[in-house]
Amino acid sequence: MKDTRSIAIAVLAVSATILATVLVLSFMAAPAPAESAIGAGDYIMITGQYTTSTDLLYVFDLQKKGLNVYAYDRNGNRLQPIKSIELQKLFRGE
Repeated sequence: MKDTRSIAIAVLAVSATILATVLVLSFMAAPAPAESAIGAGDYIMITGQYTTSTDLLYVFDLQKKGLNVYAYDRNGNRLQPIKSIELQKLFRGE
């Protein structure tokens, strides 16, 4: 009877150690940023995070072959234009 108790305690102790290790490692992992792409007609929009307090919106204009970047202004509750890039010039090296 004593041997079966010892084996059961050992199995439970090993299981608890494994579960505790998995729990600690899951809290140490970096969170995955949630980004999504939406395409409609001549535009593709992708969200991204620059810092913990700054979110970005990338808008690709397929017809004009350009990229516009906007940052969300939480105080003004609006999008601020950050940068506009002509992709043809960028890829040609101009």
